[in-house]
Amino acid sequence: MKLFAIDPGNRQVKLMSEKGTKVLPSYYVDAEEFGDRNVLAFAKGESKTSDYTTDRDRGYTYVWGEGLNSGAKVVTDTMRSDGRYNTREFGVLVDFALAELARDFKEAKNGMLDVVVVTGVPTEDYDKPEVISQVVSAIKGVHSATIDGVSHVVKVHDVYVLMQPVGTAIDIMVDEIGDVKDGVDIEDSLVGIVDCGGGTVLIESFDSMNLDKKNRMQMFEGAYTLYGDIRSKVTKEFSSITDNEVERLLRACSDTEEYLWSPNGRETYNLTNIVMEERNRYTRKVASTVNAAYKANKRMKTVYVTGGTANLLVRSEFELAVPKAKFVEESETANVRGFYKYGLANEVLENGDVTTS
Repeated sequence: MKLFAIDPGNRQVKLMSEKGTKVLPSYYVDAEEFGDRNVLAFAKGESKTSDYTTDRDRGYTYVWGEGLNSGAKVVTDTMRSDGRYNTREFGVLVDFALAELARDFKEAKNGMLDVVVVTGVPTEDYDKPEVISQVVSAIKGVHSATIDGVSHVVKVHDVYVLMQPVGTAIDIMVDEIGDVKDGVDIEDSLVGIVDCGGGTVLIESFDSMNLDKKNRMQMFEGAYTLYGDIRSKVTKEFSSITDNEVERLLRACSDTEEYLWSPNGRETYNLTNIVMEERNRYTRKVASTVNAAYKANKRMKTVYVTGGTANLLVRSEFELAVPKAKFVEESETANVRGFYKYGLANEVLENGDVTTS
């Protein structure tokens, strides 16, 4: 039996097993969108994408992977404002995610890989039994998918569903082998966790590891809002650009903060002023919402900032507005690391049958 952790974000899905951590887009592209790629088959080995199929959506082949460059292509997106976990698109993403994790284990190629999955949903969804049921239904059971023609079969025996921000809390508290660390403030203090994702920003607080329902808020303006604002300005001033192209640009240039974009390989546009202006504006909006949620609570010791979109906040601007802020290292994968550590600490491979915690 193997332990898998999955954080199914609206923009990126984060995966973890004993073999390591992976970050892939929460969307995929119909292979037909790429045309006939056989003529360039010799170069495919250099790509970080693969061809995926699943019995859940027979007759279709999708391109997916860390290096997916969707450009202006039509993508199959799994983000929904409501009912996401009950869609075929989400189910296909689950099949691909499990196969992607399983490809690192020879047992999945020679037969069936038995696993337990720990995952998470936003706090608002966690409070809805029907949503938890949909998540468990989408993940539990036998999944069969191929990656570049190689079959991978996974049987998920149990699914543990956590509140998403709990993942970061556990990551801070628990070490890599599942033991609780000494002297961590989150264990006996009032702390905040701001989980910045693709679709939402979850603002939660924990008082000695108990969820504090007074100091909390959900902001329905995640990274996709920032991408849309940048897209609108770039399209108006320079040339048409998609949200996915904006996302790739921001990821590729996050270290240098110099945003150069070429729509056709000839002209190159410097989008730095637009991107930084919108990042600053978005940062102020998030910081203002955080302060409104916590209402300057003097007992709060630390405000941990996590999630993939945390990297898009202008740190100096946010820390000026929220002095107690502490940005989590490798924040994009903090939740999935916490999910995995939860599995280790609670020995879920031995317990069986529990589906929510």
